[in-house]
Amino acid sequence: MFVNPLSKDNFSDPFITYDEVTGYYYFLASCQSNQMVIYRSKEIGHILKTGECKIVYECGKGGVFGPMWAPEMYKIGDRWYIYTSCRRVWDDNMFAEIKVPLILKSKTADPFDGFEFGAKPDESIFAIDPSCTIVNGKQYICYSRVNEEWVQVLDIREMSDPLTFTDRVAEISRPTLEWELAEGYRGNRAINEGAFFLKSKGRLFIVYSANGCWSDDYCLGVLEYVGGDICASDSWKKHEKPLFCKGNGVFGVGHASFFTSPDGTEVWCAYHCLLHSNPTREEMDRHTCIQKISFDESGYPVMGDPVGINVEIASPSGEKQSR
Repeated sequence: MFVNPLSKDNFSDPFITYDEVTGYYYFLASCQSNQMVIYRSKEIGHILKTGECKIVYECGKGGVFGPMWAPEMYKIGDRWYIYTSCRRVWDDNMFAEIKVPLILKSKTADPFDGFEFGAKPDESIFAIDPSCTIVNGKQYICYSRVNEEWVQVLDIREMSDPLTFTDRVAEISRPTLEWELAEGYRGNRAINEGAFFLKSKGRLFIVYSANGCWSDDYCLGVLEYVGGDICASDSWKKHEKPLFCKGNGVFGVGHASFFTSPDGTEVWCAYHCLLHSNPTREEMDRHTCIQKISFDESGYPVMGDPVGINVEIASPSGEKQSR
């Protein structure tokens, strides 16, 4: 058993994956420095308390400047790749400078052995929160791009290999629905960000976040691929209702990633939240929580309400066998 949050410390934009080869869960989150840190454990409830952690990459030179936000890590072939973002140039204010996509590549098949610079595949865009999937042998990436109106929109883009973007790209979402247009920060822009690909029963979804991450109304929405060219705007449908919102004394739930239990029978969601209401929408700590999700008969994700803080939760299925 364990309880949320996984740590009392500030861990925002959480990414968790389980690797059946090593038997470890791996955890990454937004970095507020030049260091990329990976945590690992065979018990998810302890990963941020007693799990191992290691600095796997340090930037600050060579055109790569932190902080690195919202990293996600995928095993492709015999290497791991971290998709994140970095500043285009150095600036003391972490929010002042344009951020561009950054890809790191593991030195070996073990992500704990460290990473090296892979690519900055497109420095012409202001984009954060990259997430990847493979469909019919082709790799695609979805990121949140700040457009000319300073609205954050979601683009999907084809990749020719794990380090290279192609020119095939389309905007597939921008904030339009009432629940996506709650004031995210004080007077700030409308936001779609934090995308993550989710597959179920032959359906392909993108779960994304709307509003500002320090807002009580930060929440999750769903896009669905409806056929045709994946890199075409009309191939994606936005579902009208949010998937996951504040509740049970938990606020600002969003920036989700999804992972499977050790035995592969369950799907879990990692997200960050606020531990109390924040009506001023000023900067405050965000905490990592996880909970099991389900799917309806058609394969659509069902999340219900956030599990309350300090409520006991049973560990993912098969975890004991992974020790």
